[in-house]
Amino acid sequence: MKLRYRRLKGTRDILLEEVELWRRCEERWCEVLGRYGYGEIRTPIIEPTDLFLRSVGQGTDIVDKEMYTFETKGGESLTLRPEMTASVVRAYLENGLTRQPGTVKFFYMAPMFRHDRPQAGRYRQFHQVGVEALGSDSPVLDAEVIQTAVALFDAVGAKGLTVQVNSIGCPQCRPAFLEELKVFLKENLEVVPESMRGRIDINPLRLYDAKDDGVIQLLSGFKPITEALCPDCRQHHEVVCRTLNNLNVPFVNNPALVRGLDYYCRTTFEITARSGRKQSSLCGGGRYDYLVEQCGGPATAAIGFSIGVERTLLHLSDETFDPQLSRQTLVEVYVSNMGTAAQEYAMGYAEDLRGLWRVEVDTTNRSLKAQAKSAHLRRAKIMLVVGEQEVQSGTLQLKNLETGEQKQVVGKNLLATVQEVLKGEC
Repeated sequence: MKLRYRRLKGTRDILLEEVELWRRCEERWCEVLGRYGYGEIRTPIIEPTDLFLRSVGQGTDIVDKEMYTFETKGGESLTLRPEMTASVVRAYLENGLTRQPGTVKFFYMAPMFRHDRPQAGRYRQFHQVGVEALGSDSPVLDAEVIQTAVALFDAVGAKGLTVQVNSIGCPQCRPAFLEELKVFLKENLEVVPESMRGRIDINPLRLYDAKDDGVIQLLSGFKPITEALCPDCRQHHEVVCRTLNNLNVPFVNNPALVRGLDYYCRTTFEITARSGRKQSSLCGGGRYDYLVEQCGGPATAAIGFSIGVERTLLHLSDETFDPQLSRQTLVEVYVSNMGTAAQEYAMGYAEDLRGLWRVEVDTTNRSLKAQAKSAHLRRAKIMLVVGEQEVQSGTLQLKNLETGEQKQVVGKNLLATVQEVLKGEC
């Protein structure tokens, strides 16, 4: 069959069993985030382009290469959101939440859009779960936010992860470090690929994100940014690390860890998983104490992170899941029928059962053998069989697909009988 339409490059369809895994992960993440005091936020997927130009920053790959930007008929420049922090800050200001006392804590689960090179776990429409906590500059909050990210991975059984932490200073101490770094890079310009040289004057920290071996080796010979921290930033970082130790969160200090967006300051962190010989970043975040003010609001300290859902699920595919999480059960009860009259009869009983379980009524009029195969494919625990005889006698045939036991059940006793077979499942 020749298809007339195909999905766009860098996008994908999420179907059936995979959706079930997504849903179970999302349910557990919502539960964890509620325990940590976060409430959900949902923002439009399109925003004014200037929001991202101002917040993410010129010279970043997102702004220079990856944004989906278009002009409306009215001449307004709009962008599909490439990340969520700027949108949350915009919503925070526009909805007057700066007047809220204490720390305002949001979480989101949403699609993002970047014109990136598609590869495993990285798509042009991708999904993130993340948090933003606005209103506190406490380093203890930084540690709690990192602990929250770890708890999200724990909730879905992710293993083999490494938490990396660093401080990139503040506007008082970072400028002097950046000037020294610019001089160093220009003195060794022959090592820096031509495609990266434009970053030196705009944001030289971006070169720490480079995957080029020569650049990585070059920067390893330059002093770490932690040596340039002012006393306040140094003390802030010490408290973050001490609190993480008190929370029993294993981590490593990585002085080469920076974040690729302009709005970060002080604490930055990543959570990575080893994939083959490489480290794959599943989560990244940090503090952005000046972004709210930069977007027109009052000075407001803030910190957040985002987790790549596709990358995380790709990592989970190599793990041993919690059985309740990993099972791809779509239905508990599958109803096989022989004929339209049987389907009508079965549908009423199916509706009663759906108050407690997931039930599917087969309406294909296939052979019983074919319907039974579908019941097994859907991982059903029980198969009910209804034919002309069952309709006339007011009964159903119930087969326990785990034990093979089969018996006739009177319709009025069906709910209790299924409950007995599936005890502990509802």
